[in-house]
Amino acid sequence: MSAQLIQFSELLAALAVRDVRLWVEGDRLRCNAPAGALTSELRDQLQDRKSEIIAFLNMAAAAARQPAIIPLQSGGTRTPIYAVPGHVGAPFTFSDLSKHLGSDQPFYALQPTGYDGQSEPMDRVEDIAEYFARQIVEYQPNGPYIIAGYCSGAPTAFELAKILGRRGAEVPCVALFGPLHPTTYQELPRLLYFSARNRREAIQREMAKRPTFGARLQYFGSRLRGLVTLVRKDKEPIATDLVLASRARLKSTAITAFRQYVPAPYLGRVCIFLPNKAWLRSGAGPRRWLRAVPHAEFFFGPEGCHADSMLEEPDVSAIAALYRQATQEPSD
Repeated sequence: MSAQLIQFSELLAALAVRDVRLWVEGDRLRCNAPAGALTSELRDQLQDRKSEIIAFLNMAAAAARQPAIIPLQSGGTRTPIYAVPGHVGAPFTFSDLSKHLGSDQPFYALQPTGYDGQSEPMDRVEDIAEYFARQIVEYQPNGPYIIAGYCSGAPTAFELAKILGRRGAEVPCVALFGPLHPTTYQELPRLLYFSARNRREAIQREMAKRPTFGARLQYFGSRLRGLVTLVRKDKEPIATDLVLASRARLKSTAITAFRQYVPAPYLGRVCIFLPNKAWLRSGAGPRRWLRAVPHAEFFFGPEGCHADSMLEEPDVSAIAALYRQATQEPSD
């Protein structure tokens, strides 16, 4: 956290302790404070940081009206990005990417219902996308909008772009980062994809330690038993901690929704950003998107970049560069 942000947080905390109430009327900052609460130093800081406080209060008010909109970068003149996270629903999945795209790139993550632990998750991609579309239009009535999706958030992003387009909004690009095709969530493909992705490196390390055929056979037998256990556990409820139970319910409901979704043809521009070229042959099924979008454009990250970390340091800088290349947006 920057020193400037820390100072701003400390200022807001100091005002709250002194029961100083701030609000915005039009373009003016209003203040109500008990007698003697505002020192000359606090008054000076309020004056110096007036525009920053107004922007913060406006953002907070917008967030209260549109709980799905999480501003990661609200300033800038480029076409704003609205991004759907994976089935875990964590909006801050995009934090590193938004930073690498620069201060002139407005970037909003979309938080699904159920993530807050209070609302109920939705079990249809169409309903999730409709909810996001309403929130986006309320927050920003007029486009253009760039719609993005990561991992299993890709189907929702795809449907969201179609909804906005049908309603007359300009969507110059749909950006899918390491997208999983809905068919990945059918039981066997899902098992094969996730087990391969999560265990490939571990298996390679173990195999190097087990030179004989018998040792290798014994090892693979233990891994098969582990996969069966994994499938069984995936069907069992997880309910100890309330937050963990809520997130587990959101994940389970989201996977059900994605598994049932069938992407229909889309005529708009779709850019698919894969972690590396080898991912074309993965169980994620990136080429299956061509059934709905034959003209989709593929962009590849560097060798060694992995899907689960492509939006994190250190790989995210290469992915951000690919995005700027695809959208012809210069870096700051």
